[in-house]
Amino acid sequence: MPWAEAACFCGVMVMWRYVVIGCCGLGSPATAQAEDVSLSFGATIASEYVSSGIRYTDGIVAQPFVEVGFGAFYAGAYASNLNRGLTGARTEYGLSAGYRGALDRFSYDVGVAYYAYDEVSGLVPVEDYAETYASGTFAVTDRVFATASAAIAPEFDQTNLSLRADHDTAFEGLSVGAEFGRFDANFGTWNYWSVDTAYAVSESLSLGLAYHDTDVDPALGLFATDGLFVASLSLAFSLR
Repeated sequence: MPWAEAACFCGVMVMWRYVVIGCCGLGSPATAQAEDVSLSFGATIASEYVSSGIRYTDGIVAQPFVEVGFGAFYAGAYASNLNRGLTGARTEYGLSAGYRGALDRFSYDVGVAYYAYDEVSGLVPVEDYAETYASGTFAVTDRVFATASAAIAPEFDQTNLSLRADHDTAFEGLSVGAEFGRFDANFGTWNYWSVDTAYAVSESLSLGLAYHDTDVDPALGLFATDGLFVASLSLAFSLR
């Protein structure tokens, strides 16, 4: 089940395929000092588990995460429930490690992730796999951000590319965004898109609402969103 997408709320990177661990911009590329060590943790609860136009659940999903940062380096883990009827697995686990940095108005994140599944049915094969990822965000203005992301998983000859735009509105705590991506793998190719809004209730709590759609070919047998709204609540905490 190799696809992912991300957005940043309350200073925590949240992947709608899973919650990723950690604060956006944990540090600069400079040599880390003792005070640069950080711990981030939290969870997202959403009405559906959706990524790249594909559904992983048919109902509520809970996704706890934890990340340790050392300067600009980070490593973390997450877990998510799945609908075994849709995916052939009961639970998804993930480990990731990477590096974040910034150059003036440009910030970037590169790393590697490994995904494992609690398979429950041999009728729907589920494979663990590794993936490398990279993203770059440019601050067009103090309120407008453009992000390009890429993820590659050799196990499936898979490439997932996406472009995203975000706008912090004049209303404090409220942001809006949109994303368009293309997923290409040895089991299918499709485009996906979404529009979303998020409200930061506090530094630790945010609420989100997103609309997902895709042009997945029904013949692929995948559980596409086909126009789906997803509501979410995210809690995130960071200790330094």
